[in-house]
Amino acid sequence: ATGIAHYLEHMLFKGTENMGTLNYPKEKEVLDKITATYEKRFSETDPAKRLEYQKQINKLSVEASQYAVPNEIDAIYSSLGSRGLNAYTDSEETVYVVDLPKNRLEQWAKVESERFAKPVFRLFQPELETVYEEKNRTLDNKERLLNEAVEKSLFKVHPYGTQTTLGTVEHLKNPSLSKMYEFYKKYYVPNNMAIFLSGDLDIQQAKEIVTKYFSPWQKKEVAKYEVPQEKPLIGIEKTSVNYKGEEKVVIAFRTVNYKSEDKKALTLIDMLLSNGQAGLIDHDLVYSQKVRSASSYPNFDDDYGAMYFYGIPKTGQTLEQVQELLLAEVEKIKKGQFDESIIPGIIKSLEIGQKSQLESNDGRVGLMKSSFLRDVPLEEVMSFSNQLKSVSKADIINVANKYFGKNYIVAYRYDKDYSFPKIDKPGLEKMKLNTNQKSKFATSVLDINPAPIAPKWVDYNKDFKVDSYAPGVLYYYTKNPLNDIFTLNINYEYGSKHNKDLCYVMDELNNAGVDGMTPEQLKDQLFKMGINISYSCSDYGFSANISGLDSEFEKGVSIAEKILWNAKLNNTHLKEKVKNIIASRVDSKKDLSTLRSALSQYVTYGDKSGYIDRMKNTDLENLSVNEYPEMKNQLAKQNFKLYYSGQLPMQEVENIVKKYHQPQNITVPLLNPIKRPQDIIMTRHNKPVKIYFLNYKGAQAHINLLIPGKQVNPEERLINGLYNEYFDGGMGAILFQEVREARALAYSTSGRYNLAGRLGDQDQMSGYIGTQADKTIEALKLFIDLLKSPPESEQRFERAKSALDNSYRTNYINFRSVAGTVQSWGELGFDKDPRPQFFNQLPQAKFEDVKSFIKNKIASKNLTFMIVGDQTKINMTDLKKIGDVEMVDIETIFKN
Repeated sequence: ATGIAHYLEHMLFKGTENMGTLNYPKEKEVLDKITATYEKRFSETDPAKRLEYQKQINKLSVEASQYAVPNEIDAIYSSLGSRGLNAYTDSEETVYVVDLPKNRLEQWAKVESERFAKPVFRLFQPELETVYEEKNRTLDNKERLLNEAVEKSLFKVHPYGTQTTLGTVEHLKNPSLSKMYEFYKKYYVPNNMAIFLSGDLDIQQAKEIVTKYFSPWQKKEVAKYEVPQEKPLIGIEKTSVNYKGEEKVVIAFRTVNYKSEDKKALTLIDMLLSNGQAGLIDHDLVYSQKVRSASSYPNFDDDYGAMYFYGIPKTGQTLEQVQELLLAEVEKIKKGQFDESIIPGIIKSLEIGQKSQLESNDGRVGLMKSSFLRDVPLEEVMSFSNQLKSVSKADIINVANKYFGKNYIVAYRYDKDYSFPKIDKPGLEKMKLNTNQKSKFATSVLDINPAPIAPKWVDYNKDFKVDSYAPGVLYYYTKNPLNDIFTLNINYEYGSKHNKDLCYVMDELNNAGVDGMTPEQLKDQLFKMGINISYSCSDYGFSANISGLDSEFEKGVSIAEKILWNAKLNNTHLKEKVKNIIASRVDSKKDLSTLRSALSQYVTYGDKSGYIDRMKNTDLENLSVNEYPEMKNQLAKQNFKLYYSGQLPMQEVENIVKKYHQPQNITVPLLNPIKRPQDIIMTRHNKPVKIYFLNYKGAQAHINLLIPGKQVNPEERLINGLYNEYFDGGMGAILFQEVREARALAYSTSGRYNLAGRLGDQDQMSGYIGTQADKTIEALKLFIDLLKSPPESEQRFERAKSALDNSYRTNYINFRSVAGTVQSWGELGFDKDPRPQFFNQLPQAKFEDVKSFIKNKIASKNLTFMIVGDQTKINMTDLKKIGDVEMVDIETIFKN
């Protein structure tokens, strides 16, 4: 059976003999019957008998649920103020994560040591159906479809290719609880597990806590894994998949595992080919626009590795032609036709990346995790970029010729209909939810009361500085306390709504030459310096963005300014880009995520949707870089804002920037740009329920919700936060519990009331349920019920309140985000950190306040739903009984 590791990951959230249960002896009697019935069903081949066993399992599951406290582990962690409780399974790891306040470490240890030592696989049937929904999501994922086909060809006997993380559809339909327990006993043993902690910790205290709670675990031998031996690939093996949308080719060469010495040269080869700036593929294929897009990436696992190259064709180009272009770049490496002077830039890029990774707890844990999983010292992981300095050009050529020969896999994804495997809806009864009760174990955890953490608010006099760079120009400075990586943003309130051609033409600055250098030469120079320069544009803004090491700050600013004001733009390049934009517009009409976005924008904003109110293809074709001189002149007459984060002194930064970026000597802008209008949602109907339906062939139906609100009132921030926590604040909240835990109608759900980010803009309630298409009616009815009359629970409200309290105490604003956050508060009328105000109001908040919020903001409002799904799998007659249905076609939501 495949997919067991992933199943088990889900079941490790269900509790133990002590956690997640109200009466385990009684519950166990029923759970044992469920396990026995599953084993009978697992061995049975007669469809009628299998169906009868399934009915017995459903009945027993409902009986067992009366003793269960669903997702109690999440309820505990929410009460502790933790965030991000989650897990994931990959080919060689299953990882469980949570972010928690530092004063809750002992409670975490108490929960986790219990969780993994004594798991009970309760509520298995609804969780199984949740995994079905997760599988449905992958069936709607064209990238995953292609990647699985590649791996299947690349690894014919190793699990890398013979099975997927989620398992096959057939195996999903026929699970075995006993096999899952066997897997748990085999692999979930102390000497096959590790704990990674990162944060503001007392290291000695942390060691003592971990020792106290985890040392009782008994060491067990882990069976040695016998690595399946792959036969060498012979010749070029081709495979293909069909999926509507853009076509794609992937080329894969089998290489080496993580510990191989050749990994170093292969890493450099990948970066020599594709690093986003100065690789051979970047220059020869992407910048020159010989393909729509292309790149490479390596993968080094415990047993084997591979190097992958992929490309997306232009209009009229075949996948085979893209394949040949990619292989031609690989040949250049094999022949030594590359500039080895770029290698120090590659090493510097990796060093900067690691410094950035060390800025966050997630990044630090990731490095420790690599050390454990790959069984290499942490020092070796940390010093990998330095080790690359010993690799010579001859080494690179030898390794390239060793692995990139005539034996490889080629996979094509064609723009054709895909036949979705069918997973039948099993007809599960609703589970009983004891959400207002808790186990004795949970009580014992929550009774531990450590000293609370004092909140840390943004101090406008210490955490950042703001100065007048010039009349009308503000300069925000934030000190980087961790490393020597700087970021500088120069932001203008000037965009495509002021000049419709601006974003398309000024985007060419990202592909410009300057000072006699070609674009390729300029990108090479910047890459060697470790400097990244980009220019971005939106409806009402334009930005120059620079990052790198402080030691290169002045050079970076100098070059960025030269590009901004004296760029050499290539009109042929712009014309080719336009062709790719037009081709992408055609493909986007077949792309699920784009269709969902376009339908949502159409319903929300009507003709102001970004997919409708956009430049016509004919106007795109008339664009010219000859517009650049006038555009930069217009930009020069605008005021701007400066944002710097780094370690250079504030005055030194200002002096350097002024040396190259002279502000206009004026007190007001010479050109007054159009201000961004208020964000107002279109009023489309006065029906209690209105459904806009877009037909799309897929495994799932995607249900999005919209309830327009009023203009934002920042003083409602506290009650808004409490409602969101109460309704959708994790696995113990209403939406997850009722939709996923009790009925297994979806894998992914969301529902939040979103306060607008600027005075005058309009709030909105948004939500989402992704469900198997034949469950659409049931899911939609439930969604409406939960919005109009959600279950009332004082205990759940208190959990939400506790979670919000801990959030205020522990959610510090990262130094790189301080200036932007202060700006966003200013947009709402706050001239200081508003959080202390709401934190102080929180103890007085009552459940009645949330109930009043629901009544006035949600339950009394008309509901708008947008559904993208296959109408042949949905009972459209029943859908029309729920609300007024309007069919929407693709040409309505896309224009130009």
